[in-house]
Amino acid sequence: MKKVGTIIAVLFVLFLCAASIYVGAFNGEGAKFALPHIQMAPEVLFHIGGFPVSNSMIAVLIVDLLLVWGAAAGTRAIRRGDESALIPSGWQNFVEWVYETLYDAALNVLGEEKLKKLPGVVTLLLTIFIFILVANWIELVPGFETIGWIEPAEEHGYTLQQFGPVAALVGPVVEEGGYTLLPILRAANTDLNVPLMLAIVAVVMVQFYGVYYLGKGYFLRFFNYKAFSHGATGIFEFLASVLEIISEFAKVISFSFRLFGNIFAGSVLLAVMAFLFPFLAPAAFYFLELFVGFIQALVFMMLTASFIAVALAGHGSEHEEEHNAA
Repeated sequence: MKKVGTIIAVLFVLFLCAASIYVGAFNGEGAKFALPHIQMAPEVLFHIGGFPVSNSMIAVLIVDLLLVWGAAAGTRAIRRGDESALIPSGWQNFVEWVYETLYDAALNVLGEEKLKKLPGVVTLLLTIFIFILVANWIELVPGFETIGWIEPAEEHGYTLQQFGPVAALVGPVVEEGGYTLLPILRAANTDLNVPLMLAIVAVVMVQFYGVYYLGKGYFLRFFNYKAFSHGATGIFEFLASVLEIISEFAKVISFSFRLFGNIFAGSVLLAVMAFLFPFLAPAAFYFLELFVGFIQALVFMMLTASFIAVALAGHGSEHEEEHNAA
């Protein structure tokens, strides 16, 4: 019986793949399913006063609510003072495991001594990682970017077809009289504003921890006037320190475009593959996007930790030695 079940499962998978190819790219008439609308700028859903509310903003609010709920649920027993919290289980156990794992990662980068002296640094890194991870993974929920309002298309569009109370867009593409979809939700990190704000927060906090740990000696990194005491080579050392200002702005650009580019490209890839091969074939790319979403969150967090570690090294070694001695 097990062999029969395995054979049936394999045949079913092969049938779905064959149907995917037939309905998709090789049916000779164009795909029967509409390709989701793809554009870089987020779509505005409505206005509150003069403030536009986009679909990516709604997604950010959903991610924020999920994080607040997850943190509250994971620490409920601790906040109540229950003895059961001493032996964590369930969701609390998972939350503590995530915290300990990320704490160890930050510990490897910053070191125990610096980690204890920096207020809230683990919380910052944990928040960055979890927010980006959830924001990346939530787009993989079926219907996340494919449910919305149907509007007349300005140029190329699709045919509107009713399935009872539900309307859907179907192919092939029509030149005139077609419709397009305005999705209610859009992956947060496919809106450049979100990665850009995360990058600004990360770089600003790098400067904060540098000043907090080294004091005024931190600014020698950007304006190393002490280098002039080294003679002619001091001029080049001073100019190199000034260039550090440019590198901080470059970090913002690098942070934001790396995250935005990878997630936006993945979103487009999933949409195109679902358009060409609607049944089962896109599943492999879902696993790929799960991996990419995790890696991008981890890279953003670890780069932030690394930049903090570099900032704490400073350029005023004498001042740092005095600070450590104190």
